Amino acid sequence: MALLEVQNLNVGIRYKHKCYSILNGINFTINAGEIVGLTGESGCGKSLSALSVTRLLPPVAEITDGCILYRTASGESVNLCSLDEESLCRIRGKEIAMIFQEPRQSLNPLMPIGAQIAETLELHGTDKPAAHGAALELLRRLKFPEPEKILHAWPHQLSGGMCQRVMIAIAAICRPRLLIADEPLTALDTVNQNHILSLLKQINRELGTAILFISHDIPVARQFCSRFLMMHDGKIIENGGLMEAIPTGKNRKLINIPQTDVPSLITIRNLSNAYISRNFGLFGKKKIKPALHNVNLEIAAGEIFGLTGESGCGKTTLARCILGLINYEGEILVGGQQRKNSAQIQMVFQDPGASLNPVKKIGWLLEEPLLIHRLGTAAQRSRKVDEMLERVGLDSSYRTRRVHELSGGQKQRACIARALMPDSKILIADEAISSLDISVGVQILNLFRELRENLGLTIIFITHNMSAVEYLCDRIAVMERGVITGVNCR
Repeated sequence: MALLEVQNLNVGIRYKHKCYSILNGINFTINAGEIVGLTGESGCGKSLSALSVTRLLPPVAEITDGCILYRTASGESVNLCSLDEESLCRIRGKEIAMIFQEPRQSLNPLMPIGAQIAETLELHGTDKPAAHGAALELLRRLKFPEPEKILHAWPHQLSGGMCQRVMIAIAAICRPRLLIADEPLTALDTVNQNHILSLLKQINRELGTAILFISHDIPVARQFCSRFLMMHDGKIIENGGLMEAIPTGKNRKLINIPQTDVPSLITIRNLSNAYISRNFGLFGKKKIKPALHNVNLEIAAGEIFGLTGESGCGKTTLARCILGLINYEGEILVGGQQRKNSAQIQMVFQDPGASLNPVKKIGWLLEEPLLIHRLGTAAQRSRKVDEMLERVGLDSSYRTRRVHELSGGQKQRACIARALMPDSKILIADEAISSLDISVGVQILNLFRELRENLGLTIIFITHNMSAVEYLCDRIAVMERGVITGVNCR
């Protein structure tokens, strides 16, 4: 018998006393020690399928038909759909673990990393000292840099790549029989992606853990998995066509490329930034570590400027300095003057789900920047919300929706619309397509080009995706360990 067998799974969403079918007749099996890929474009139902296996569906969703058969460590076959919550808790984490798509939202910001890794062991009966010892040993085994320091660190002190590694450690601490990895490579550069893949391979090889690898990156899934399933519109299809990759820079049409005589809109001179690294303990010493060192850049008006480099090299720190969110040494001039108007520079953050308040409706979220800067009357603000939604490819009906009702691409479009509300002239896009599949990512890239053409925006595009940079940007700066190593013209 297979380790996991999903038979005719149907999942529906309840809305206004009706149930709308989302997953239709899902059938697949996973054998012990096997790596199975599940691919498809954004919104096709990949994550919902994974949440169905762990019975962690949102309140509005329910399994309407089918069964999920799982063979436990004792050899007993159980239907996960019929288990009560107490029985499920004995399986979750210990036998079936999951790496969620957005690590920063999954980690508790009020708990140190070590406590979060050890928590799973403690919930399944291990005493606290032994659990913390096992957490430290696991970090060493998985080759974390400075494991003792990471054990006492907080989530906000770690990079996105390191948070994802922590999520893998949390999932692997109980040596599960099945690991569900939901987009574990999201927002990581190639170096970190390879490290995460080798980490998952190590867990599969040494622990015999079967892996359900969910990704929209078909080439990676083909290389990593022994077999993979293609999903489309809530169904698993046997032969799905490959999604179009991001066009290469050779085939793109450049629009209004800034010439050498165009004056610089942003001038950065001798910019440096450092942070305090704390050695934990009563007599621990503080160390000052450089994040940026002597950065010099000039960005022209109307230019799409690419900033690339591996995770943790200082790209986002540079963006925060430009925005004035953190202190720095050096000089940043906007239009030849010190930055005064905070509304003229806006940022599209890396994680659209975490950037939008889930309690508020989209219309309110878009109107909020105008309320903060006291711009326009209520009628003018309302008209501008409709205008910006239309400009980013969303109709006015989206203003009454909440964040959980939007797909990843729609959330990112809403974030872009919000950034444009105060008539900003400079847009900083920090890994704006990293959490999106290829087809939706191309749509967002084309949207940036249209906004530059129609509004004359200057865009700083931060990413580790070289294909996206070559397709979109006029110039590319490469960053390594807080230093600009080169600027190339397209």
